[in-house]
Amino acid sequence: MKPQIGITMGDPAGVGPELIVKLLQNKNFDLSDFIIFGSYKILKNELNKYKINIPIKKITSEKLIDYSSNTIKLFETREINFNYNMGEINPDCGKMAYESILNAIDFAKKGIVKGIVTAPINKESLKLASIDLIGHTEILSQKTKSKDVFMLMVNDDIKVILCTIHVPLLKAILSLNESLIYKTINGANIACQHFGIRRPKIGVSGLNPHAGENGTMGEEEEIFIKPAIATAINSGLNVLGPISPDVIYSMAREKKIDIVVSLYHDQGLIPFKYLGIGNGVNITIGLPFVRTSPDHGTAFDIAGKGIANPESFFRAVKYAQKMIVSDI
Repeated sequence: MKPQIGITMGDPAGVGPELIVKLLQNKNFDLSDFIIFGSYKILKNELNKYKINIPIKKITSEKLIDYSSNTIKLFETREINFNYNMGEINPDCGKMAYESILNAIDFAKKGIVKGIVTAPINKESLKLASIDLIGHTEILSQKTKSKDVFMLMVNDDIKVILCTIHVPLLKAILSLNESLIYKTINGANIACQHFGIRRPKIGVSGLNPHAGENGTMGEEEEIFIKPAIATAINSGLNVLGPISPDVIYSMAREKKIDIVVSLYHDQGLIPFKYLGIGNGVNITIGLPFVRTSPDHGTAFDIAGKGIANPESFFRAVKYAQKMIVSDI
């Protein structure tokens, strides 16, 4: 049996269903690799919109999955019994997107799928659905009881792993400490192993301008960033830093370092997305299974128009396939 990948539909009002259909009709991918989690009706309507005649087979039992047939395998999260408009925030859409993630996690925990590729969700729709977990990384971490989970962003130019993600900037800075930074450095090393980089050069960003200038522009580097780096070096890792935030990403592009440890969300994501949205992949490090996603959101402004660029979604699937093989 080939490695199976679970694909969550994401927010129905976003571009997720469109991206999935574009994946299913792409001849470079094999239908038998995928199990879709979401709505039968939504997927069927999307296939009809593009005049694609591929039968959908609902999975009703984990033990009765036909891996050989050339059909779309779908586990129905729930039947659509609510109305929604494309490109609009809707709590029912948020709830359905959330439940499809839970279904995929359940299949992954049981080993039925080896990895999950998640289509985009909308944080406001989740909030309106009274779901207090703000994003995929948080949901995956809690539901798998994985403590040390990190967001890794990868494109053709750089690899960036984040110490903190979806928290306000002040809270992110206050949550930084030696232990968290050391764990993130370890996460960077694990990430690079997946890509065949056996002894990666790990660059750790500073927090303050010029990485603090030895305490003249802030003391955080001296208090907890340098000690975390020293501990990592003593454990045998190849770590550089703290490096000034305004030069570390250029170093990564020039391949002077293999991966950047960024201390908070925008410090890493602004330079990453400046290089172009649509050619990157979001990978979760620290889960008991592989998880990837495209580097963009629900794209409500173009949802339902049939013009969504699937390149990042395709790359997310390819990364998941590679990482699954590397784990076998």
